[in-house]
Amino acid sequence: MIILLTIVGCSEQTVQTPGLQPATQQDMKGKQPPQAVARTSVESAAGEAAAAYSYRTGGRRDPFRSLILGLREKKTVGLTPLQQRSLGELKVIGIIWGSGGYVAMIETPDGKGYLIKEGVLIGSEGGVIKKITEDSVIIEEVYTDYYGRKMSKKTVLGLHAKEEGGG
Repeated sequence: MIILLTIVGCSEQTVQTPGLQPATQQDMKGKQPPQAVARTSVESAAGEAAAAYSYRTGGRRDPFRSLILGLREKKTVGLTPLQQRSLGELKVIGIIWGSGGYVAMIETPDGKGYLIKEGVLIGSEGGVIKKITEDSVIIEEVYTDYYGRKMSKKTVLGLHAKEEGGG
């Protein structure tokens, strides 16, 4: 019984609506079926939109690059070896007092030593040697915080005691 109802329900039937006449082959000559008209108008609208839109990159940032990483990217060409290192990698191995004031010796991780005075640029974040005392070097770094305010951070590198090797 269910199979019979399914077959009868799925068969094509023409339903007449009062006041409307069914379309004949002569009426349809030269006209496209309604589905074809809708399909071509959608395709032409999509083609026009694709032709009309063009993304110009001039003066704009790359939308796929990180905003945070873009701020940290800096040039390393022309920087001194002390400016290419972070402050955590540097250590003070000696401080000398002379007629011109204090001079400190800084060692990089590769074992090279550099003499520095007050006012020398140091560190990858643009730090400046503000003061050298008899047992430490004070470095000031100026940076811009999240809200666009200029902030200052002071770092103190202390004089490391000489390491003795037992033998």
